[in-house]
Amino acid sequence: MNGGTVRRRQEAPGTKRAGDRGGGPRVSTRATGRRARKRRTALAAAALVAAAGLTACSSGDGGMVINVYGGTTDTDWDKVLNRCNQQADGRYRIVGNLLPSDADGQREQLVRRLAAKDSGMDVLGMDVIWTAEFAEAGWVRELTGAQQQQASDGVLAKPLETATWKGKLYGIPRHTNVQLMWYRKSLVPNPPKTWDEMIKTAQQLKSEGKTYQIGLTGSQYEGYVVAFNTMLTSYGGTLVNEDSTQATVDDKTVQALTLLKNFATSGVASPSLSQSQEPQVFAQLQTGQAAFAINWPYVLASMRDAGKTDPNSKKIADDLGYAVYPQIVPGKQTTVTMGGMNYGISSYSKHPEESFEAAMCLRDETSQLMGALAAGNVPSLQSVYDNPEFQKAYPMYQVILDELEVASIRPKSPVYQNISSIVSSTLSPPQSIQPEATANSLRTDIQETLEGKGILP
Repeated sequence: MNGGTVRRRQEAPGTKRAGDRGGGPRVSTRATGRRARKRRTALAAAALVAAAGLTACSSGDGGMVINVYGGTTDTDWDKVLNRCNQQADGRYRIVGNLLPSDADGQREQLVRRLAAKDSGMDVLGMDVIWTAEFAEAGWVRELTGAQQQQASDGVLAKPLETATWKGKLYGIPRHTNVQLMWYRKSLVPNPPKTWDEMIKTAQQLKSEGKTYQIGLTGSQYEGYVVAFNTMLTSYGGTLVNEDSTQATVDDKTVQALTLLKNFATSGVASPSLSQSQEPQVFAQLQTGQAAFAINWPYVLASMRDAGKTDPNSKKIADDLGYAVYPQIVPGKQTTVTMGGMNYGISSYSKHPEESFEAAMCLRDETSQLMGALAAGNVPSLQSVYDNPEFQKAYPMYQVILDELEVASIRPKSPVYQNISSIVSSTLSPPQSIQPEATANSLRTDIQETLEGKGILP
């Protein structure tokens, strides 16, 4: 799910959500081929996932089973699961089910089974960008009354917004995420406040023969959409209107595209910018190639973990600084794009009340603290940020809170998957962007998708 946390079983640093999914509407031949390959991979995994689901539907002892899909491979998730099962006191048993490791594959598996009205699915771990699609399709239950109140209490405002569609609540925010600016303190004693200052500092380091690169997710995938959306919303722009009926690409889009093109051709972006996803951006810091990196909060903990066995990683960890995402518009705080995951209750669950109760336990204050410390999941509950143990593990907690106050959300749309694929393919590679022409292409393709003329992924 979008959000960029790491420290997950069988996952490399950075392979998370925040930006990690793409799509596949009517775009380029390259994108179509990529989508086809993903579908073949997902189909190969489908049998395994379905088998896991069928096995989980029976508890073996005849008791009620609540099946959870999404987030079940997080480090120490079994401890969270055991705690909530003890709390259930035998009334039901929560069972975690595996999904593909990438968010594209996760979504495809969920969509296939929901479209078939599979009653074996109860609690769904939804990427924050899936809310509109799942709600519009009728796949998840609207939370009303007491459930709406319980799901909302204590939740930070912006993460809660990701769980809503057309003013109705469809999700229980499990965790959130925002990107920070990471930098090498020995190279950058005073972190730059603006994007332009960051580039100038990197250019100065380069002229001095020092480490200078700036890491950013520029590969053709969801993480690139996250990077662009942050720039666009910071200029005050959007891609679609609130009810997802009209493309809103305008001069602000051109400004964001100009900034991105200038960065890509500045001489200080990583040479592998167009192939960089979160793990590569992390590695650019870890191997001493980058002086700056735009990445998720997991970076510090993961670098420290790596430093336990790798002296170079320890050196980088000790030299690692963090700061608020640099200002895109001088004097104005950047609206950093949120990642994260929400729990939805399947419309086809035979046990909706128990599913809601299970989801609330899996995301309560204790579970969120456990997830933050073990798996790098940034909490959505305000109270966790006041916990001394959390503050020790996340010394950048105030920076995260500051960013979350003005964070941006990627376009809310039932066809977001198509919009995302249009953006990531049209803007690839970053060096080839032609601001005016690229904006025109975005406007045309997004409007056609909103009108149902695009090919659904």
